[in-house]
Amino acid sequence: MRSRQVMEHLEDLAERLGVEIVYQKLGEEEFSVRGGLCKVNGAFKVFIDRSKPVEDQIKILAHGLSSFDTEEVYLFPYIREILDKARRYQ
Repeated sequence: MRSRQVMEHLEDLAERLGVEIVYQKLGEEEFSVRGGLCKVNGAFKVFIDRSKPVEDQIKILAHGLSSFDTEEVYLFPYIREILDKARRYQ
């Protein structure tokens, strides 16, 4: 599966879970910010550095979404596998 398609499926899942994805350049030369899941004013958001390769963006988004219960949500098997792998490395 191509990385862009995987990212689109994860973005769709985030929307179904009510998680906003915020793409922006993170960090400056003085410090580094990786991105990830946080709660802002009661709403879950995943911050992703737009300048990172798609593969890194997938890892960050999958890691954030792996915190949610997706047992009752239909997912393609490879997306479920990506989330399971992210859960194991939390």
